This record gives sequence, C-alpha cells and structure tokens, in this order.
Amino acid sequence: MTMKHQSQRPGDALPSTALLNIFCKTSIKDRFDNIPFVCKSWAYASADPHCWASMIAESESDSFEVAFLKDSYPYGSSFVDPFDGRRSTDPQRGVICLQALIRRAGGGAAINSLYFFPFLTSVVSPPNDDELLRLIAKHCPNLKHLSFHGSFHASEEAIFNVFRSCRELELIDFSNTPYCYTSILQELSCCCTKIRGVRKQDVLETNFAYDLTKWFPRLRLLNVSYSTIVDLDMFTIVTKCKELQYLDVTGCQQLIRYMDIVKIASKRIPEILYD
Repeated sequence: MTMKHQSQRPGDALPSTALLNIFCKTSIKDRFDNIPFVCKSWAYASADPHCWASMIAESESDSFEVAFLKDSYPYGSSFVDPFDGRRSTDPQRGVICLQALIRRAGGGAAINSLYFFPFLTSVVSPPNDDELLRLIAKHCPNLKHLSFHGSFHASEEAIFNVFRSCRELELIDFSNTPYCYTSILQELSCCCTKIRGVRKQDVLETNFAYDLTKWFPRLRLLNVSYSTIVDLDMFTIVTKCKELQYLDVTGCQQLIRYMDIVKIASKRIPEILYD
C-alpha cells in the first residue's frame, strides 16, 4: 500500500501557545488583516483572547513605556494603526471596530493597552468619543495603558467613568487633548492609584505643574516634550516629584534657563531628554 506524503508548512507544526506568543509580538495591523487568513492553525491561535490584549507589539520589556510615554507621538514605530489613519465619517464605524476588538479579547477583560484615536470619527464628522469611552469603561476593567491622543469631544462624566472602572491604569497619554486639567487629574489620582507615567504634549493648562505634583507626587515617568511648559513649572515638577526616573522636555520652546534646572535634576533623575 502506498502512503501519500502530505506536506506541512512549518507554522502548522507549532503548538497554538507558541503561535500565540509569536502573534503577540506582531503589529495590531497584522493581527487584524493578515495572520487569521494564513491557515486554519494560525486562525485558531489568533482567536485566543490574549492575542488581542494589546494594540502594540509586545517585543520588549519596556515596550509599553516606549509606546505610551516615550515615543514622540502615538504614530511612532511602536504602534501601527490597523486602519491606516482612515477615520470614518460614520460615528458607528469606530464603535463597531472597537466592539470587534473587545469581542476578540474575550469580551474585553484581556485588554491591557488601548489607543483611542483609530476608532474616532474624522474631524468634520459627529463625534463618538463618549460612546467609545462607555465601551471601554464597561468591558475593559484590566486596562493598564491608555492613550486619549486625538480626542477632543469626550465629556468629563465619560472620562471619569473610565477612571472609576479601569482602576489598574498605570500609563496614560493626554497628548493632543484638552483633558489634563485639575478635576481630571484629581479624579485620576483618586481612582487609579497605580499611575506611574503621564504624557502631555502641546498646550498645558496654567495649573498643570501644581496639579501634577499635588496629585501625583510619586510619578516616575513624565513626557511633556513639545509642550508649553516654562522654567518655573519644570522646576516645580523636578523638585516635588521626588521619584521621577524619566523626564522628556525636548522641543519645549518656552524654556529659557532650563539647563540650570537640568543640572540640578540630573543628580536625581536618571534619564532627562532635552535639546
């Protein structure tokens, strides 16, 4: 009796757990558009909720810090937008896409890292910020890293609801948003006691430094690059946030005597970025 030899692709021989560990190191775009369509074993492995836990490639131990705090913008190398920046004019389009991600992540409990802007509507369209935030608050209780980048229309109530529901938050990005004022920082501090990193670029609120040091005196990572921070605010931050390990003030045009502050701060803060 002659036995037929069946060829097997190398990937088919890998156990699903090995494939899952590999897929977690790929971009969210590949997980959406490519991996599930290669073969049945890849599709099966990519259906595991933990494959959808993060919207960035989990390639390094500090990859979350890089993506949510240290990259110049969320459009950096750590994050690849699965929708290629094509925001829809239909508010429900982004909601449906986020719902799909939540379903793939086992109902959302597995999600730990989330970028907000790919799901938002285009600038001239009706906003869907609050509806997206309600989904996050309802389905993502274990969220650790969140970027609000690009959101302008969320209500304070919707933002507060996320903070009250997602109490595991550690890293948060307020860049290119108006959501970094006193009541927001106070609520974030009260609800999310594990916050260790904040990014806020562009225009800073007048009381930003005072509020930040009041509500987050144990902050470890801060990126205010390309912001309107001034010397006095920088001095307030480096003297009152005594556990800072990382500070980025690159491109801050309103800093004048910042080198004097850097010389003082560098004795205690291991990593300071400036130009």
